[in-house]
Amino acid sequence: MAIYIAKSKKEERMLQIGSNKFELVDFRLKDFPAGADMSHPAAYEGIYGINIAKVREINKISQFTKMPNTHECIEGLLELREEAIPIVNLAKYLGYENHALRSTDNIIICEFNGLVTGFVVHQAMRIRRISWEAILPPTRLIGREGGCVTGMHKLVKGPDNERDLMLLILDFEKIVAEINGETYALNKFSEDKQNNRVQTNTDETRTVLVVDDSATARTQVELFLTQHGYRVITATDGEEGLFTLQALLDQAKNDGKEITDLVQVVVSDVEMPRMDGHAFTQAIKKDPKLSSLPVIMHTSLSGRANQDAVKSLADEYVVKFNGDALIATVNRIWRKLMDKKETNRTSELNETDDDTDMAS
Repeated sequence: MAIYIAKSKKEERMLQIGSNKFELVDFRLKDFPAGADMSHPAAYEGIYGINIAKVREINKISQFTKMPNTHECIEGLLELREEAIPIVNLAKYLGYENHALRSTDNIIICEFNGLVTGFVVHQAMRIRRISWEAILPPTRLIGREGGCVTGMHKLVKGPDNERDLMLLILDFEKIVAEINGETYALNKFSEDKQNNRVQTNTDETRTVLVVDDSATARTQVELFLTQHGYRVITATDGEEGLFTLQALLDQAKNDGKEITDLVQVVVSDVEMPRMDGHAFTQAIKKDPKLSSLPVIMHTSLSGRANQDAVKSLADEYVVKFNGDALIATVNRIWRKLMDKKETNRTSELNETDDDTDMAS
C-alpha cells in the first residue's frame, strides 16, 4: 500500500515563504554483516532525510523489470500508473555491505530536476519539521556517504537511543547525476580549475553569484556560465551568500560604485543549510542596497506549487539541470540590467546638459 503525499497537502506543507523551515522524510538504511541473521539488531543504522517537496509517494517494495547495461545500483524499472520509473538501490550506492533487497523495504518515489526516480530504503520512519538554521554544513570527515551529504541535523526528538544522533541530508541531485554518467565533465572542470587550467573571465560587468549547497550543482552552473563568458563567484548557502554580497557592497562603496557594477545576477538554490533560498532572496529584496539585484531561483523542486512559491520572491525560476534555459535566463536578465543602467546614464547626461544650458 502506498503512502501518497497528496498534492493539496504538499502545497500546504510546502515552504512557508521566508520562514526558513521545511519538512523532510526521515528514512533509515541498516547494515548487517554478510550472512548475519537480519532479525537481530543491525550493526549500523544510518539516519537520512529528503525534503518532502521532492517526494511524490512512498511504497512497499515490489517487482521490478530488470534492464541490461545499466548502472549497478539500478535495480530495474517499476511500472507505476503507466509510468516506468528507474529504481535505485540506495544502500548499494552508499556502500552498505549487505545491500540485498528485503520484502520489508520501502521505495521513496521522488520527483526533482524534471525526473521521476525511486529509491529503495529499509524503512521510512516519519516526517520531521526542521528549521534550516538547525542544519549544519557537512564535515569532510564523513565516511561511507562521501560527498553525497549536503547537511546534518542533530536529533532532539524521538526515542532515547536516537537523541543526539545525526540525521544526514543526502545530495540526491549528485546521486542521480553520477548514476546517469553526467559527472565526468564536472569532475574534469573542477580538476582543471584547481590546477589553474581554466580560462576565466575577469570582467566585473559580467559577474554572477551562484549560491548552492550541492558541490555538483555549483560546479555544473559555474561550468555553463564560464563557457558563456561569465565570471562566477560561489557560496555554499544563503548565509555565506549574504556575507559575500556584503563584502561586495563594501568594495563598491570604497570604489564609488553600485553593487550592480560588481555583480549583475544572483543564481540561488532553494534547499540550503543555515539559510534557505527563500530567506536569502527575501533578505536581498528587503535591503535597499541590494534590492536592485535580480535573483534567479535554480532549484530541483519542480511542480506548480514550487514554481508559484519561488516566483513570489525571485525574478525568475529555472529547474535544474537545464543548462540552455539557465543560460538564456541569465543572458536575458543581464541584458535587461545593462539596458537599464545605460538608460540611467543617458538620463543623467541629459540632466547635466540641461543644467549646463541653464547656467549659460
